[in-house]
Amino acid sequence: MITFIDAAADLLLGSTCAGCRSPGWGVCRGCLDLLRTPPHAFGGPDGLPVVAAGPYRPVLEHLIPRYKDDGALHLERLLAELLAGALAVARPAPDTLLVPVPSLPRNVRARGFDHARRLARRLASDSGLKSAALISRDRRGHDQAGLGRSDRSTNLECTMKARPPRYPVLVIDDVITTGATIREACRSLERVGADVLGAVVIAQVDDYPPGRTKA
Repeated sequence: MITFIDAAADLLLGSTCAGCRSPGWGVCRGCLDLLRTPPHAFGGPDGLPVVAAGPYRPVLEHLIPRYKDDGALHLERLLAELLAGALAVARPAPDTLLVPVPSLPRNVRARGFDHARRLARRLASDSGLKSAALISRDRRGHDQAGLGRSDRSTNLECTMKARPPRYPVLVIDDVITTGATIREACRSLERVGADVLGAVVIAQVDDYPPGRTKA
């Protein structure tokens, strides 16, 4: 329901919900209700345990790009809270390191920040764990948007390098589609001897993976 204040905000300031574009401040109640789905745990790439806070559509497909591409940093708290819900399902040990999947260097320059790194830091602060940006990404590879499953895997092959951690790690990312990005991130960590426990993401694209099970 649109209130008088919401309508006034839209008229005077152009304020709209980042999820559905209806007039209002922040994210509207309807979109927040849609985000109140329980996290899902499933077997991701190479059988890796993955927990997703919720489905990509219909709300997160708008919130996540608004945050990372449009600089809507006021959404960070909400996205971190969703990640925290997925983290609670993963139940990491107290010594677990949260390791963000890095964006392409050119995307970081264009955006002015690395969104996964920011979210991992906030998640670590809120959970009492530690985060560490152990993975670096070279300039090879292209943005994954629009690529098919096999092309995504080939596009990212051997494009990430990692520093060896002292503790078990949990990989943090925003979206899982085919799993190619998380697969490469985990392989880069495993190549240096890391104990990779799994991954936690904000959203999973609707058609991946088939046969998921609720946590």
